[in-house]
Amino acid sequence: MLEVKNIKKTFGGLAALKDVSFNVESQKITSLIGPNGAGKTTLFNIIAGSLKTDSGEVSFLGRDVTKIPPYRICQLGIARTYQLRNIFPNLTVFENICAGLWKDNSLSFQDREQRVYEILSYFDLAKKAKYIVSNLPPLEIKLVELGRALATNPKLLLLDELLGGLIGAETLKVCEIVEGLRSKGYTILQIGHEIKPIMRTSDWIYVLNEGEKVAEGTPDMIKENAEVLRIYLELEV
Repeated sequence: MLEVKNIKKTFGGLAALKDVSFNVESQKITSLIGPNGAGKTTLFNIIAGSLKTDSGEVSFLGRDVTKIPPYRICQLGIARTYQLRNIFPNLTVFENICAGLWKDNSLSFQDREQRVYEILSYFDLAKKAKYIVSNLPPLEIKLVELGRALATNPKLLLLDELLGGLIGAETLKVCEIVEGLRSKGYTILQIGHEIKPIMRTSDWIYVLNEGEKVAEGTPDMIKENAEVLRIYLELEV
């Protein structure tokens, strides 16, 4: 579904990405892991169109999308969440998710309302539809942002640190939600630092370090990879 070929990106004299290539298969959960500064979010920004690559190519469903602006990439079927909060804080839960329907002018108000409430029900947020988003706890704010991405009817979801800042029970709930989305036919590319949830949810994992892809494989393969163990020496992998 997604093919990233030989991506290079520098900022000043710093090489953020060094000839990175990988593929994302349809209806699978693919993960990018690596230390801070490895280039994961830079790669997401390039895929989503908000950052231009120095060289290389991003193909989505067989189409070169490397130079396409973000709104067109969203229209083609790639939606994302962000590592830092990216919501409309003074709008309601309903209004935030409804914003994801902007690209579909064919929907009536009733259709839009039905679609939003389907998403809210999936996240168990229907009772909070009229709440101002900034008044919600962190987990529910993350789910609102994910819901807005789902409202665009994506073929590929980019999840940037969706588990960041969450605690045990919240992490488990998000893992179940992400796995449920896969079972519904969504394709997911996720970034994460929390190793155990990544190992649980992933079908395939790519490991970045200092802008380079240093390993790839199934969760079991990654657990036994010597280079990965070296990079994550202080983590339980």
